[in-house]
Amino acid sequence: MALLVVFMAMAAVCVVLAPRVIAPGLRMMQPISRMKQSQTQLEQMEAQSNWKRPAAEVLTAEQLDRFFAVRQRIDATRRGADPRLDRLPRKHVRSLEELRQVPDVIQGVSEMVTGELDAYVAGRMTPEEYHWVSRIVYERWRGSLKRAGRYPAALRAAAAEVDAAAAGERDGRVRARLQALAAQMRAREPAPPESFDPETHRLLLARLDDVEKWSLDDTESHLSR
Repeated sequence: MALLVVFMAMAAVCVVLAPRVIAPGLRMMQPISRMKQSQTQLEQMEAQSNWKRPAAEVLTAEQLDRFFAVRQRIDATRRGADPRLDRLPRKHVRSLEELRQVPDVIQGVSEMVTGELDAYVAGRMTPEEYHWVSRIVYERWRGSLKRAGRYPAALRAAAAEVDAAAAGERDGRVRARLQALAAQMRAREPAPPESFDPETHRLLLARLDDVEKWSLDDTESHLSR
């Protein structure tokens, strides 16, 4: 909502500053209106939601389905973001030329904001539930295993390197040993992090590909300031 307030303020400045910028000000109103509509839909969903933060950090398969669906939509929104978003004034508009650039930039920002708001609604997951699940998956589980050197994706990458070495090995006995070692590495299942729910651990191991694919590690949120 803070972004909407900022954008509305910019639009107001555009409209009242001078006749030369009335058109840009009006152009800003449509994307802001779309953002407000998406925000309203999200607030309605939140009002109807019965989700409450559980005492125990336990996830279900259905919950992970919804979570990764939201992540997938957010990933698509960020990848399609207009590169001009970085031109959005961070503090104050200091010149008429900067003011003229604002509507084009806000058009891109509106698509980012609206896309992320719509992702929650489409995924039937409130932001509160989403961030709670995200913390469990990416901080408590993935982060803990990575710090301990037991994260399965890292073991798979190492196994792939061993497989590559085996493929280039002429000695059949050495090649067989390397292939067996790679298979053992891939089959190795790490124990859950300390005090982590074992069933949630097994669910996340089974969804490891989704955990990595929708990590958002290589996408930046232009909304973080």
